[in-house]
Amino acid sequence: MISQSSRGVLFSLLSVSWNGLFSFGSSFSHRPSSPSRRAHPQFIFSDEHFFPIDKSSDSLIRMRMISDGDLSTKEDSSKIRYLGSGDDAIIRPGVVLVAPVHEYDHFLMRSAVFIHAIGLDDQDNVIIRGVVIDHPTAFTIGEMSPNVMGKLSDNLLFRGGYDGSDSAMMLHSAGGPNGPIKSDTMIGTSGIFEGGIVSAMESVDAGVIEPDRCKFFFNYMQFTQKELDNMFGGVEDGDAWVSLEIPADYVLNSDYERGQLWSKLRNVIRDIRICEEPS
Repeated sequence: MISQSSRGVLFSLLSVSWNGLFSFGSSFSHRPSSPSRRAHPQFIFSDEHFFPIDKSSDSLIRMRMISDGDLSTKEDSSKIRYLGSGDDAIIRPGVVLVAPVHEYDHFLMRSAVFIHAIGLDDQDNVIIRGVVIDHPTAFTIGEMSPNVMGKLSDNLLFRGGYDGSDSAMMLHSAGGPNGPIKSDTMIGTSGIFEGGIVSAMESVDAGVIEPDRCKFFFNYMQFTQKELDNMFGGVEDGDAWVSLEIPADYVLNSDYERGQLWSKLRNVIRDIRICEEPS
């Protein structure tokens, strides 16, 4: 389901403390770890880095392409792109995976998962990471991490998933070479960037950007290739996991209740399936 060209990237994790004096690397786990039961963990902000080792590789990870190309609804044709379901889904950084009704995992049921990183662990196993977009916590990022200060500290914190060892991640739409937040590499073609917390706080406090262009996640979901194959291979009553491209402001919206974006995207998927039915 995943092409050999995906092996042309190496995936590693580097986390740096605020004073820049402490850093560590960590390899990937193969199974979701149990969520922390600590009430107020001290978060470490982490940045993901891809290091190319095969310059002939022209893509990261793709599942089998849809033979008829991408489909989209008339209502959202300029905003949402349908990238397939089940074994035909395209999965790459920047897409959103939408759960079927029959998904019963605690974090994945009624979820929309933004894929932010794909790469290899120390054993050359393909690893896929994403965050659940619409699982808010009861806390702001400032309440959970005293290192986030100013106006940005009032942003709500979202629970990204099981894994991450109580780390936090910031996604935003203000990066790039000319962006006010120091984060150059876009995640796929999503218009979303990761990291740059210090320049983000400075930009928000200076009024250069609004705080709602940034969103914070506690931990993430992590999948092996086999786990993702099993997820997308599970079809019940014609319903399966679906891959979409959606606007950046959908991903970064911090007003969602749990499952709210999932419900919205499921309606879009329903309309697509109605359009596909023979007339």
